[in-house]
Amino acid sequence: MLQRLFFCVLVICGGFGAGCLSPPALDTGVLRVAINREPTTFNSLLVADTTTQIVTDQLHAPLIRLNQQTQEIEPALAEWWEFSEDGKTLVFRLKRGVRFSDGEPLTAADVVFTFRVLNDPEVASPLVDTAQIDGEPIVPELVDDLTVAFRLPRRTATVDRIFDSIRILPEHRLAESLQNGTLAQDSGLSASVETIVGLGPFRLRDYEVGQRIVLERNPYYWRSKKNDVYPRLEGLVFDVVPDRSTRELRLLAGEVDLLERISPESFRALAIESQPSLKLEDLGPGMVSERLWFNLNPESPIESYKKRWFSDVRFRRAFSLAIDRRGLARVVYFGLATAASGSVSPANRFWRNTAIATTEQDVDEARRLLEVAGFRLHDDGRLFDPDGNRVQLTIVTTAGSNERQRAGAFIQEDLSELGIDVTLAPLEGGDLLARVTGSYDYEAFLLGITQTDPDPSAEMALWPSRAPLHLWHPSQAEPATAWEARIDELMEAQMVALDVEHRKACYYEVQAIVAEQLPMLDLVVPHALLGIHRRVQNVRATPFGHPLWNSDELTLESW
Repeated sequence: MLQRLFFCVLVICGGFGAGCLSPPALDTGVLRVAINREPTTFNSLLVADTTTQIVTDQLHAPLIRLNQQTQEIEPALAEWWEFSEDGKTLVFRLKRGVRFSDGEPLTAADVVFTFRVLNDPEVASPLVDTAQIDGEPIVPELVDDLTVAFRLPRRTATVDRIFDSIRILPEHRLAESLQNGTLAQDSGLSASVETIVGLGPFRLRDYEVGQRIVLERNPYYWRSKKNDVYPRLEGLVFDVVPDRSTRELRLLAGEVDLLERISPESFRALAIESQPSLKLEDLGPGMVSERLWFNLNPESPIESYKKRWFSDVRFRRAFSLAIDRRGLARVVYFGLATAASGSVSPANRFWRNTAIATTEQDVDEARRLLEVAGFRLHDDGRLFDPDGNRVQLTIVTTAGSNERQRAGAFIQEDLSELGIDVTLAPLEGGDLLARVTGSYDYEAFLLGITQTDPDPSAEMALWPSRAPLHLWHPSQAEPATAWEARIDELMEAQMVALDVEHRKACYYEVQAIVAEQLPMLDLVVPHALLGIHRRVQNVRATPFGHPLWNSDELTLESW
């Protein structure tokens, strides 16, 4: 699959609130999960952040899915799939008898409709680039009620991975909405519960704005057989719990079933507490990279002289050299993070370019680069640009993330060595996303970026210049720079190459260009830290995906 890449407005599991499915005792079969913000939609094709993805993945299902443990493609809604001899046609045969959560049958027409939604420019799905080859959309053709054929611009090595990202939508519910231009509203948070229909293990039962999302078992789920019911759980409740400390206290008190991405500080404290009902797991470096980037969008409302700073790679490199990544991992993350060495996590051993080393702190070289670029350090220790403007900037980051705010303070101190005055601006999730994907009203961002599929095809939403999540300058009509044009070529090449070594060479060069041009500064890779109540069974956690990736197999036992 071509998994989605999202801002890490991170999802954490947390406490159970009153008023949903009637407050359950510990053994009722309702799993309690908390998220740090409410989702933005219930439509899986409109997802642009991690929190929303985890919720919508429970409501919708793909044709085939990526097993996060084996990293192999498995059947889901499709019974089988096969390529034509020339590799330019991919045929899917749907399982017979599959029904949506409202009881209506799934047909190949729903698959065709889903891709019509995906490719509709008025819908502007964040996933549109992940389902293209050579910039051309993958378009399905209806063969019969259960068979659909996709005509491909050319044969590729990764096309089957695309389909794990694309959850199939119900034409009978959303066709009129698409025609009327109301798709986002009719499948959004303000829609009535009965209109949210999908093929996932759960269906929506209740939604309280800003409070909780209550899911119940989908009685028509495709994995269920007569005497073998899936999902195993009766329900799943997402409580909106913005404060991370509150989530962690609930875990310790036994009020939370599973907590992903525990803070390093709390992980150490919980290990010392050693609760017999709680299992703690350090999975090593995860797939979230903490990154800092500057606004390189020429249309942004920031001052023109700051745009000149940010567009100068010497400024970006000096900024990078001033940051002590190893100290950041040691001090802010209590050693439960790894200093980044390039844009790919150490967890992704196969695709990581190991020739790219960690950028070591070098304040003297940073000062030299700034001097060459015309910046001047005054006697009072303040830095000015060639036009006499004081070098000061604001870094936007997430409110409620202690590590990120401590990291920001750590960076502030490091940059003061260069005479650069850094201000931190913590923002809540909705405002934060609006700044980076809508108004572009920011100077620099400090965020975590999640890659949920180690295959480089998952990065088609980030690195190509036309991509909506090309964060420093999104949705470019034409590449703004020669190096971005080269990245475009390489990412397209790895998408269509059949030879894995050629794909690896392309992706290695992308990593080298990013390390040289520094559109994003990779800082640290936090470890994947997980807390699980021992009553939760069949959790198959990996660094590559959320622990709910196999939610239909999870069970609860008395403890």
